[in-house]
Amino acid sequence: MKLMKFMPAALLLCFSLGAFAQDEDLTEEVAGEEEVEDVFVPKTPIEKKFFQRVQLGFMGTNVKYTNFGLSPDYNNYFLKGIGFGWMGDFKIAKKYPIYFEIGAMFTYHTGRSKGDSIYTYHNEPGSSGEGEYTKRHYRIQAFSVTVPVSVSYQFRNAFNVEDLTLAPYAGLYFRFNAVCNRWETTYTTDYLNGVAVNERPVERVNKTLMTDDRNGGWWEHKPHKGTIMQPGVQLGVNAFYKNYTFGLSYMYDLLPFAGHKSSPELTSKTTAEGGNLPNIGTNCDEKVSTAHNFLITVGYVF
Repeated sequence: MKLMKFMPAALLLCFSLGAFAQDEDLTEEVAGEEEVEDVFVPKTPIEKKFFQRVQLGFMGTNVKYTNFGLSPDYNNYFLKGIGFGWMGDFKIAKKYPIYFEIGAMFTYHTGRSKGDSIYTYHNEPGSSGEGEYTKRHYRIQAFSVTVPVSVSYQFRNAFNVEDLTLAPYAGLYFRFNAVCNRWETTYTTDYLNGVAVNERPVERVNKTLMTDDRNGGWWEHKPHKGTIMQPGVQLGVNAFYKNYTFGLSYMYDLLPFAGHKSSPELTSKTTAEGGNLPNIGTNCDEKVSTAHNFLITVGYVF
């Protein structure tokens, strides 16, 4: 009889333990499913928390020289640059594809003046048949290193195209100018009664624009030391497709490449012939601006 009394209680205890064990198994299964859902497997390298890319760049820079509020055509340039660089992208948000970008690009720039500097000197006042005709061409050659620092946001599967990602970005950059030289090529011809009588040899002179040499600046006898570091702001967008990338960027320099300010008043001196000549370095406010830059890049992501 005592055994019969304990049987119902024992059966209830067994059912309770079985139900508890089943509930515990279900709880473990649900937790396991949640853990699987939290594990993100990237399909392409740009979905990783960190990815790298190497790229080629093609840059265009408009160089403008101003002096006394004027802009002589022969001292305006359009520089074309080609570069090679590396970029690293770090994810900085847990739930959103926001990335911090930093890298470096080494660029070679070159370009010639948009016009020619032409001077004609006459041996006799008022005479147009005699004189010396001089024509100059200018070419710039430069090397620089640009370090971009920006933030981007990835729009994945853009336009419903699988593996296509658009990543607009904005930020700063720092350009370090290592070398900047100007080559001057001079052609000179003597005329007599409107006829060329003598053609002088072509003269080529190389001048550095990264020193304070008064004879080596952008303008004779006026120093224009090039700025070693130029900061700027940039806006652009990168398009990623699988392991390939294509980018467009606009870059605006916050500092001019070179500048020189002198006395605000123009002073002059009397010549032996009784004329007046302005004193060098007075009443000048000169600037060499490289503000507007356009960059196209192609690259590979890994």
